Amino acid sequence: SDLIEKDADVSRSTVQKAVVVLASKPLFGLIRDRLCVVTNALFNQRDFRDTHILIDFATMLEGSIKTQLTESGIYMGTSVTLLIHKFRQRTLVLLKLLMIQRKIMFFGHPVERLCTYQYSLVSLIPNLLLALEDTASPNLDRRSKDTSKPTELRTSDRNSLMRYLGLPLNDSFFQPYLPLQQVDMLKTQSCPPSFLGTTNSIVTQQRDSLPDVLINIETNTFEFKDPKVERLVTLTPADRKWMDDIVRDVNDGWNDSDPSRPLTMEFKGSDDYLRAKFEDYVCSALASVKYADYLIATGKTDLGAVGTNENCVENFGEAWMAAFRQTNAYTVWNQQTDPALFDICEPRHPCESKPTVISDIGLRLAEGLHELKVAETVAPAREAISNAISVGSTGLFRAFEGVRSEVAA
Repeated sequence: SDLIEKDADVSRSTVQKAVVVLASKPLFGLIRDRLCVVTNALFNQRDFRDTHILIDFATMLEGSIKTQLTESGIYMGTSVTLLIHKFRQRTLVLLKLLMIQRKIMFFGHPVERLCTYQYSLVSLIPNLLLALEDTASPNLDRRSKDTSKPTELRTSDRNSLMRYLGLPLNDSFFQPYLPLQQVDMLKTQSCPPSFLGTTNSIVTQQRDSLPDVLINIETNTFEFKDPKVERLVTLTPADRKWMDDIVRDVNDGWNDSDPSRPLTMEFKGSDDYLRAKFEDYVCSALASVKYADYLIATGKTDLGAVGTNENCVENFGEAWMAAFRQTNAYTVWNQQTDPALFDICEPRHPCESKPTVISDIGLRLAEGLHELKVAETVAPAREAISNAISVGSTGLFRAFEGVRSEVAA
């Protein structure tokens, strides 16, 4: 060992130690770079008995972070663009799973990327990243006990608007890096809905505690325990069209050599832009739930959205919306929000143009080719599909025959 001074417990040539910061807020981005510098300095001292650098760091860190506990500060260290570039349209599948409180587990290495994906997904639900105090343990659920409704609404104040809309939705156990000591808890009937992350394959092999869906970030695969759950979160044509536009926005500025530096510095395609898009989706979905509840309560059968001819429930997914109503998150949210919430937020799907049957088939084929990782080998056929969408069904099916022959070759 290169240590200048060795304690009695140092009996090996290699010493493993870690510097840990316990924080009440998810300040990973704010802390990471500073912690890296301090950790390197501590090890370079080659004397672990000298902890003055850690004491000074703790004093400095607490003072500096207090001034940065803002929404933008909390989002440091997350990357929605990275999340969408990785999972593409399935990013919305993950969000829908989170909203209907299914047990989700992320698995893979490295651990930093594992946690980044999870925190980035959580950030898609408005204000949820700012309200994780109750999610560290099932025993810390305090929000569900508060059933009071907001007594005022200031539409110019975003926080006031979010409270009026009942956001954030929050009633799950969140553990981005699950220790083995908590695995047994997952096997109990009282285990709440959970969003977990692990790098240990032992956790994923516990057959009696498997999550509803296991996401392997190394192979980019989704493994559903129950096909019924997979059907609940299947994207609707409106979902696919909406996500296709978002994926295109991300890819237009994606920089393979340095994902943290997009090719363009425009607002469109940025993390703030993407969060705003998903905030619109979540708020519109919640307004559609309230609108559908109102029509049912008043005995009406017309589920057309206000001012439009589209069926807002169908566009979000009737089965998914029914599953959301069965969650405890819905029960709490419904008690805390006004029945006429849809007067503030329009009950409509954010997809700007209604997709046609032909265009939806084209989107599904194109996404399927990407998931099969044959985009390069069938690039001409993929282009033929895009061209055929504007021609009609006959042209599309001819293009599909070309795809089949390309894959077979």
